[in-house]
Amino acid sequence: MKIGTGVSPSMRRAVLVVDDNPTNLHFLQEILKNDYNVYASPSGERALRFLEKHSPDLILLDIEMPGMNGYELIKRLKGDARLADIPVIFLTALEGRDKEQEAFSLGAQDYILKPISYGVVLARVRLHMDLLMHRKNLAHLVEVKTQELLKTQNGVLDIISNMTAYRDNETGAHIMRTTYYSEAICNRLIEIQEPGYRITADFAANIAKSSKMHDIGKIGIPDGILLKPGRLTHEEFAVIKQHTVLGGKIMDESIEELGGETSLFLYTGRDIALYHHEKWDGSGYPSGLKGAEIPLSARIMAIADVYDALISKRPYKQPFTHEDSVKIIEGDSGSHFDPFLIQFCAPVFPLFSEIADRYRDEHYETKMLN
Repeated sequence: MKIGTGVSPSMRRAVLVVDDNPTNLHFLQEILKNDYNVYASPSGERALRFLEKHSPDLILLDIEMPGMNGYELIKRLKGDARLADIPVIFLTALEGRDKEQEAFSLGAQDYILKPISYGVVLARVRLHMDLLMHRKNLAHLVEVKTQELLKTQNGVLDIISNMTAYRDNETGAHIMRTTYYSEAICNRLIEIQEPGYRITADFAANIAKSSKMHDIGKIGIPDGILLKPGRLTHEEFAVIKQHTVLGGKIMDESIEELGGETSLFLYTGRDIALYHHEKWDGSGYPSGLKGAEIPLSARIMAIADVYDALISKRPYKQPFTHEDSVKIIEGDSGSHFDPFLIQFCAPVFPLFSEIADRYRDEHYETKMLN
């Protein structure tokens, strides 16, 4: 008597065997039944119906079958995102390098020659099940490490953004709010998929991260100007405007240090820090960029930053209402702001009010040591 793995049938891995020969189906079931849950299909068509509701861990697939043969079936499997990663082992009586190459080119993991050998089948299936487990464990480990890296990365970004908040008249809530405004705009662009404004989820995530550093250059502005409790002189404002250049320089140095694919969000951060005060009509700073010359990330940040400045109390002004702030922004469409963004994102503006209420200044007051 063959001794199985001792694993409960409900916990066993599943194997689908597809072969038009009843003898082969029965023999393969006998070989594998003590270690796996085995499902048998006498045709490719019936196998597809089974796979509509089930996802086995491995498929043993006969090549030569009437109707849909093994080559045709594996093409269907690999064209289905839900089934494409299931390992397939071909069963074939056909020998020859051209048949091997065709099998592997279609995505097969292995092949077993007929007549079927008990020991070969069991060894190959066990090998590929072990490889499958290893891949899943590795994928899980990569996911865990990626999440740990993202958590650390976000923690560092929060530290940097809080450093900026400590040096400014604004609270940490300003950074939180502008981050969520930007995220809301990005979600809208992903939803509408407008030509010229199509963005990916990764691009949106980079903006959400990088927006926290939009004013990082203020670290280099003298306290006497940055913390002045009143309107700035023309000369003082000229100094303040340099925070964009300083921010771009800081980000450039970080990019040079890290480089490569790992720093893609830093490139977005550089664009935002350097260009979020540019204006659509070319009257902004520091470079006087015009229209689509301004990176999309910076155009998005400009809307978020100005809206938050309008609704916030400053030493030289009272806060505007949400409604008045939106009217001002819409009135500056085509001069200060990208008119297409303002048009596309009109449905998002009500979310801004909700975000502003959720992250009010008094909840995020910066605590300074006396």
